[in-house]
Amino acid sequence: MSEENRLPYSDISLLYVEDEASTREQVSRILTARGYQLTVAENGERGLDFFNRQVPDIVLTDIMMPKLNGLEMARAMRATSQEIQIACMTAFSDTNYLIEAIDIGINQFVLKPLEFHRLFTALDRCQEVVQLRRHQKILEAENLRTKKIESIGILAGGMAHDFNNLLQVILGYASLALMYAEPGSKTASMLELVEQSSLSAKELGKRLLTFAKGGGAHMQPTRLGPLVRECAATEMNSAHDIKLAFNLPENLPPVMIDAKQIQQVIAILVINAREAMPDGGSLRISAAQTVLTEANDFILPPAEYMHILLEDTGIGIHPEILPNIFDPYFTTKEMGSQKGIGLGLSLCYSIIKRHQGHIHAESKLGEWTRIHIYLPIYHST
Repeated sequence: MSEENRLPYSDISLLYVEDEASTREQVSRILTARGYQLTVAENGERGLDFFNRQVPDIVLTDIMMPKLNGLEMARAMRATSQEIQIACMTAFSDTNYLIEAIDIGINQFVLKPLEFHRLFTALDRCQEVVQLRRHQKILEAENLRTKKIESIGILAGGMAHDFNNLLQVILGYASLALMYAEPGSKTASMLELVEQSSLSAKELGKRLLTFAKGGGAHMQPTRLGPLVRECAATEMNSAHDIKLAFNLPENLPPVMIDAKQIQQVIAILVINAREAMPDGGSLRISAAQTVLTEANDFILPPAEYMHILLEDTGIGIHPEILPNIFDPYFTTKEMGSQKGIGLGLSLCYSIIKRHQGHIHAESKLGEWTRIHIYLPIYHST
């Protein structure tokens, strides 16, 4: 589901536990209509079983239930997770349970018979806490990743100049020696390998310099459509078994970017998508104008942004490694001079951050991967 088309609560998982069938059916329909990722249980034992399989963001439960009452269930859940939000539905006659509920750490109470506006208020308060904690975790992860990249930048800034000077000597003499070698000889083959490896090392030096200084960005108002289309088509030119499709309207507003750096981002992402579809597939690239409010998930200032989306039908990314793919030197490829060096996606991250934007990925293993990029829209003064 795209970011713009989500229902307000579609990213919130909610476990609803209620033993009374008619109430359970009515409330379930309302919660589903509001977009919650809803799981429903008919008693406390069943609710605890669902909880142990997958911890939800919010638990909404009745108190008086057979087999295992709501508070006993909540106590067992709280022993597993201190962060989960728990809302209890209780009748006036259940007030003797309040002290126990407070001791367990119940977050919200809703009186029965249910008034839905009060139920929604309680759930919204739970959701606010869930979102606040999510934002805090995102911010902590962003800060950690930024510190890693800054550390590499310090290292790169200190060594890149001398590294490139030494590399130029190696590359120059290898090219000169190749002129004197007999074509097709073993000596020529070895010198060609030295030359190719030196060119790969030169590319690594450029990437390190991008971490260190941003690569000397030249920012200009640019319309993304032609840039993205040309770059993606070039990288997919040899992949005849992959269908490339675009949704890049002509009237997209400009963004303030360094065109070469954004081309580099698109090239890396397209190459990754191509490699994720060894048996063929499709890559769709779209862009649309969107507005992010102050309560966005990306720690970006509220403003108008260009949302660029790359969707492939490749092998996907395992959920355990998805949070790490933008970290420096993290790669799922084999390591080696001709294989992965783990800087591609972290370079994308660094460039997009320097453009005051955001990049993140979502994926379903074995089916698809989506890369989302947000760049501020340029407004002339």
